[in-house]
Amino acid sequence: MGVSMSDPQWILLWAVIAAGGVIKGAIGFALPIFTVPFLSLFMGPREAVVLMSVPVLLANLADVRWGLGEWRNLRRVAPYFAAGVLAVPFGVKFLHWGDPETIRFLIGLAVFAFLAVRRFIAPMEHLSPGMRLGAGVSMGAAAGFLMGMASLPGPVSIVYFSMFAWPKEVFIFVLSAFNSLASASQISSLALGGNYAAAPLAQTILATLPVFLGYWAGLRIRGRLEQKLFNRLVSFVMFFIASSLVGRFLLRATL
Repeated sequence: MGVSMSDPQWILLWAVIAAGGVIKGAIGFALPIFTVPFLSLFMGPREAVVLMSVPVLLANLADVRWGLGEWRNLRRVAPYFAAGVLAVPFGVKFLHWGDPETIRFLIGLAVFAFLAVRRFIAPMEHLSPGMRLGAGVSMGAAAGFLMGMASLPGPVSIVYFSMFAWPKEVFIFVLSAFNSLASASQISSLALGGNYAAAPLAQTILATLPVFLGYWAGLRIRGRLEQKLFNRLVSFVMFFIASSLVGRFLLRATL
């Protein structure tokens, strides 16, 4: 069954989804980080994940297409990719059976974690081969689980890929390639779980329109907008959304 809301609510959510597309186009990530926590304030986490599943996959495939010449860098993160894809179905199962308020709380914590640790990252070349493998497998599994549960591999993936100190183009390509594979695994798991009835399938397909309208607008400012200021604005919005999700959970827990 699809999400039922009033017309003004849908207009607001389509605007938020389009804004997420602008962010994705401008900086190459943060579409689900921006949209899923916000959508989870108005609908169940499962409905929010299903709604964004197809747009997230297609937007990441678009960035993969733009950066395909960087494919050789994928061999450095193969353990991360493998562990992530295998962990996605477990996240989807948790999404299906887990308590919605707990999922909202975990989404908020995931966003907080991303905001907290992204500046304190050790370069990958400083780690031993064993530590690199361990970090790739463990963090890949965590990212895959978050992808299945909430379409939010970004908090882990951005931290992990930042450890390689890649140029912006390589970073966006590798991140989008992982997200594309994880999204495909997520959609397959959701489909096997019966989450794509006629209404939610139509809604997730329709959601691709505002995402790509925003995405193409974002592409035109990628590289031209002062990224430090832009990232601060995005961080502020994500912090506000995460605070709302965690605060809602804590408030309900004390009642």
